[in-house]
This record gives sequence, C-alpha cells and structure tokens, in this order.
Amino acid sequence: MSFVALSLTIAAAGAGTAPEITAKNWYWGPGNRWSFKHTSRIFPSANIYRGAGPIAKLDYALRGLDEIAFIDPTTKMRMSIAQMYAATDTDAFLVMKDGKIVTERYFNGMKPEDTHLLMSVSKSVIGVLAGIIISQGRLDPNALATFYVPELKGSAYEGATVRNLLDMSVGMEFDENYSSKTSDLYRLDEAVGWVERGPNAANGLHEYLSTLKKRHGTHGAEFRYISANTDAMGWVLERATNTDYADLVSKELWSKLGAERDAYVLLDGFQAAYADPGLNMTLRDLGRFAQMVLQGGLYNGQQIVPGNWIEDIRHGGDPQAWKKGPEYSYFRTLSGYENGSYRNYWYVADPRRGHISAIGLAGQLIVINPSSNTIVVKFSSHATPATGQYDTEYAGAIAIVDALSGRTGNEQRAQVGAAKVRPN
Repeated sequence: MSFVALSLTIAAAGAGTAPEITAKNWYWGPGNRWSFKHTSRIFPSANIYRGAGPIAKLDYALRGLDEIAFIDPTTKMRMSIAQMYAATDTDAFLVMKDGKIVTERYFNGMKPEDTHLLMSVSKSVIGVLAGIIISQGRLDPNALATFYVPELKGSAYEGATVRNLLDMSVGMEFDENYSSKTSDLYRLDEAVGWVERGPNAANGLHEYLSTLKKRHGTHGAEFRYISANTDAMGWVLERATNTDYADLVSKELWSKLGAERDAYVLLDGFQAAYADPGLNMTLRDLGRFAQMVLQGGLYNGQQIVPGNWIEDIRHGGDPQAWKKGPEYSYFRTLSGYENGSYRNYWYVADPRRGHISAIGLAGQLIVINPSSNTIVVKFSSHATPATGQYDTEYAGAIAIVDALSGRTGNEQRAQVGAAKVRPN
C-alpha cells in the first residue's frame, strides 16, 4: 500500500474503519498514527490488571498554556506550545502542577480512554518496579545478572551486575540505530516480531539476548544506551520473583495506583514480555505514575515505591560514566544534561535544573520537576526516527516547567492564564 493510500485509510479509521496495518508498516509514519493506539491488534500482549480498587481521583485546575513560547532548537525560531503540538505529531499531552491537571489535550483521534504505546518510557517504569523488588529483598542489585538468568552465561552479559543493567553501564557493543536494517536493534525487533522476520532471526527475545557476544571495555565504566539491557532486566525480575512480568507489574505497581484502565505489555511470539518498549496505557494513568514518582513513591494513600529508591533516582548515577558514553555528545545539548547522569532507567538533570525525564522513541516523554511540583507527559507518533521533533518537544516541556515555576519573564508568565473550558 502506498504512503498516500495508507494515510487515507488511517484518516478513515477515525470514522470506524481500521487501516491495513501490519509488521511491515506500523513502526513509522503514517502507520504509527493508528498503530501506537492499537498495538494489541497487531502483536500478542499480556494484560496488566488495574485491580479492584477505586480509581484515584484527579482534580483539575486548568490554565491556558498554548501561548507559552520558546526557541525551537531545531529551527532556532520562536515557537508556541500550540505550534509544538502540530510540529511534533502529538497524540496526547498532560501537565499537572501541585497534583492537579493544568492541561489535558488529545489529538489525532485519541480519546481519554485510549491506551498508547510508551516505547522506551517503559524502561523507566521497570526501573521503578525494580526498586520495589529490591526493597523486598528478592533482588540484589550487586548480584550478577547470570545468577538469576544462567542462560546469559557466555554472552556479553557475563560479569555484568543487576546495577549495570539498571544504569546502562554494561560493557557491550550494540548498534542502537533505528534506521538501519543491519543494526543490533533491528535484529532485536526482528526476534520479537516487530519487523518482518528474516531467515536468520532468533526465536524470540530470550534466545536473542543469549546471542549478544561483542564486549566493549569494562562493565560499569561508561553509559552505553542499549535497549536489550532492559529486556534482560525484565527476564531477571521474572526469575527473581518467579512471576510473569505482566502479573508482577500488576501486583506491585498497577493495582495500587488507582489506574482508570488495565495496562498491557506486548510479547514476542514465545510469551516473553518485550519489556523495554512494550508497555501501553492511557495518558491519565501515565500521569498518575509520574505524579507518584514526583511524590517520592507515595500515591493513592500508600507508599507504592520506597522513598529512598526514588531519592536514589533523583540523586543520579555516575556523572563520569555519563560523560564517557557515546550518547553524551547529543545529550549535552539538552537543557540540564551537560552535567547530568542516568540512574535506574531515568535521565537525571544536574542539580541546578533538578528534573528527571523518561524518554521514548517517536516522541513519548515524561518530565518530572520537583522544585516546581510539575509533571509533563506526552504521547506522540513521530513519522521518522530523526531527533529534531524530540528536541522540540523537550524544549517545549521545559518551557512549561519554567513558566509554571516563575523562571521566565513577566510577559511569558502573563500568558499562563486560567482556562475557562476543559480541553479535549
């Protein structure tokens, strides 16, 4: 099906007709404008039960943020938040301050009850989950990954600790190129069925992880962003708890959050959870999760995540390992990350900025700023893997945080007015 024809069928999907989306065309635009909201119709999945408890109520204190302006780092031109929505293929957008919803917007036919793929924001959820299991004494962060998953012996993971997995400091060569069909990441997606499987594809996620052999330096020496590390972490958690990943997320996290809807995680064809990019949930439920992290793990009347684990995330990881990593040349250009770090699958800004972020491919984003008591959550469906749209939406999120904290000038602060109607 041609690009134009697929675009037309996706437009028609808003009227109730599903487009022809498969593993061939779901990943990038225009297919992802529909697929990111319907991944369970394309791939196998496991439900993450919300529990039987009441929904945690969210209060509203709506304010108009659309006219907040910032300099788009891609074009170097002035851009408003309203312009950012269109420029970054926004599907949904949420801002909460002082525990109340300030802005809640939906685009591209998305509705409040719809779930959306988190991509690598899923990593940050598993980083929080790991803290719960560690606090229970069921997982040792200093133990070798192979202690829990002996199948990884002989791979590049041999000698790596659970802490190395959590902080992306495994000494391994891994090509994370989203555009290349010869990259290690493509082979990972091929093993789980996210792209068309070739004749040499591994039989599922676990077999693939065991094939990774190429070492790079010493474990723990530098930050190397490798998506497969989180999938290895999901495997470790299952073995440490003797619990299926979806059931573990439900029991320890989702059933306590007061979520509106069940979440779900995508699977490979062999019942393994694709933990690093595969979580799906609603905008408001991801907002509840982010608010829980902002509040030090305390939410819905209970301490869901140990406060010292959230504090450990905020304190950050090894700044020298961060600066030695190959990704540093890019991240140093983002506000707050020249002297940042990475901890438990969260990006940690330097103390002068004080925020932490969760970042997912194609425009998924959480920014949590404790000093202004603000969270920003964004779902998107970027048409390509180019970084420009992410740079734009991140700058927009920081502009909102600054405006709500009073860091901006008087003219911009005046534009953050009270809204009269609830956005939709």
